[in-house]
Amino acid sequence: MYRALRMTDRLPPLAPSREPHGACTRRLKGDPLSSPVSAAQSCEAGQVSMRRAALLTALVLVSACAPKGVQSPVEKAPPAEVERARALAAEGDADAARRAYESFLAAHPGTVEADLARLELGILEAANVGCEQAMTHLWQAKDSPDSALSLRAALHVADCQLEQKKPEEALQTLAPLSRERFAENEQRLLWDTAVEASEETLDAQTGLLVMDGLIEAGGSPPDPERTSAAVELLVIKLSLEQAAALFDSLVPQQEPKSAVARRLLEQGLAAQDAELIGRSAEALRSDPTADEPEVRALIARADEFLHGNPFVVGALLPLSGRGREVGRQLLQGMQLAALHEGGPEILVEDTEGNPTVATQAADRLVEDGRVVALLGPVGNRTTEAAAQATHRSGVPLLTFSASDTATAIGDQVFRALYSPREEVRALVRRARERGHSRFVILYPDHGYGRTMQRLFTEEVAAVGASTCPGVAYPPGTRSFVEAVKLLLEQGCDTILLADTGAQVASIAPTFAAEGAWSLAEGRLPEGADREVHFLLPSPSWSPTLVPRAGRYLQGALIVVPFYDGSEAPTNLQFRESYQERYGRPPGTFAAYGYDAYRWVALTLRQGYQTRESLAAALTSETVLTPVTSTESFSAERTPATAARVYEVVGAALLEQE
Repeated sequence: MYRALRMTDRLPPLAPSREPHGACTRRLKGDPLSSPVSAAQSCEAGQVSMRRAALLTALVLVSACAPKGVQSPVEKAPPAEVERARALAAEGDADAARRAYESFLAAHPGTVEADLARLELGILEAANVGCEQAMTHLWQAKDSPDSALSLRAALHVADCQLEQKKPEEALQTLAPLSRERFAENEQRLLWDTAVEASEETLDAQTGLLVMDGLIEAGGSPPDPERTSAAVELLVIKLSLEQAAALFDSLVPQQEPKSAVARRLLEQGLAAQDAELIGRSAEALRSDPTADEPEVRALIARADEFLHGNPFVVGALLPLSGRGREVGRQLLQGMQLAALHEGGPEILVEDTEGNPTVATQAADRLVEDGRVVALLGPVGNRTTEAAAQATHRSGVPLLTFSASDTATAIGDQVFRALYSPREEVRALVRRARERGHSRFVILYPDHGYGRTMQRLFTEEVAAVGASTCPGVAYPPGTRSFVEAVKLLLEQGCDTILLADTGAQVASIAPTFAAEGAWSLAEGRLPEGADREVHFLLPSPSWSPTLVPRAGRYLQGALIVVPFYDGSEAPTNLQFRESYQERYGRPPGTFAAYGYDAYRWVALTLRQGYQTRESLAAALTSETVLTPVTSTESFSAERTPATAARVYEVVGAALLEQE
């Protein structure tokens, strides 16, 4: 019998059989291992408190069922007066037993034996006249220096606290007791009090910790179904924050932790939180409930979410609105790579260049498409939005943003493009290796130009060279004579041109007209009075630049992410296939789309077929023979090698080693 109900019967379906309504006595004698030794009559609304009768077994400890842990030496050989009080209780004379206990207490104050008498008197009072009078004795016994008496008294205090409608206090009192082992009757009381307090409490955290301790140390519960129901109810009462905080405190492979793990896993799947899903699913894999259909289904959903579908990648691209031409090139490069690689499938979402749309599109690809990786977006704002949307799911995101801050948005974000700083650094260091020491920048007075001026100054200082004051000109300038003259007057000869290829095609001849020539080799032309050295970042490059102004750019150093004149076999195959499929030569973004897809496809073929393993392999295992300049990723998820620098020699570009 586990549920010996209180006088107020809260859960009648689970109660044991009772005496008929109105009965105020019950038979108390019998087998000392299974029935109470003594109990007084106790009625409320005509019902017998079966639990209180059962508690009175605590007045006699039978050695055959004595607890292994919670037992005091004084309980084994109590004083004769205490033995007499017990005998009176056994005979049904509760008043005489009470007087006997009180007499002993008066004669032996401050002793451990008195603590035993207080404990037994408290139990007697609780069963007969109620907890209000019993609590004074029980609290005093709880302060006993005898740890066994103190623990037993605390158990009965908790029972009375529950009787007084204080389930939270009862659980707080039970918390230190939950991993103790008592005699059989009191172990039942411990279970009973813990379960009922858990059903009534609002303090679900303490309730779960108590139930966890009981399950770990208290053996099998007398009523497993009710215990399970109480645990489930406590988990429902927890907030998600409480559940997450409590998770690591619970014992693995026990009911409380498995119930909390199921709750957290369901929430993690709803919120697309990869960390939460991973922790809770891992706990369930080794749980005894792992073979239950409901739990198997949850774990399967977790695996699908965590790993993604290795046969599907997502593309987040601006296919309409501003930037649609870039998006179109990227998609065509990816589609061509998919033909060459034979998969995985590409699921495409249009970001419209809008961060809000990018967030929604990323959610669809991750949650509905189950993509193993995302290619895109393009701009920094849309990349930030997509990274925030996918951060919890851990989906690797290969962005086509060139911003230095792109990878700081999330630890799953990879940047395939070189940033402006990385390009300036490569140009400055290459020029410094050639012995150039006096640098200056000519730039349009707008956001990009001013950014390049700042980066250029910082990178020149980093290599120990000097700079002349940069020269700015209004955006859209057509004649550069005044700006070039002002720059040449300063005497610096290594010049960063931070404008588009079309503008550079006009700027370079202006230098020659003022007697300053850029040379790859040989002597200055007749009429020239000085040599200059041009540095061009990638936005200054275009396939038409050398045909238009190559004569004035000889020896110039240029960062070219994708050189359409490369004779490398992979590059040739890409250009020919793209031309055949789309009827025009590929641009830089088409090349980046081609390589980005191939990074993912190659990594998947190497056996890294989950989101987590794919992301890890991209930073340590995958080295591509690219058509762009980016061969692999660093531990910071940026291009692992410096930007590739070419020199203009004749009508071609020669890569600098």
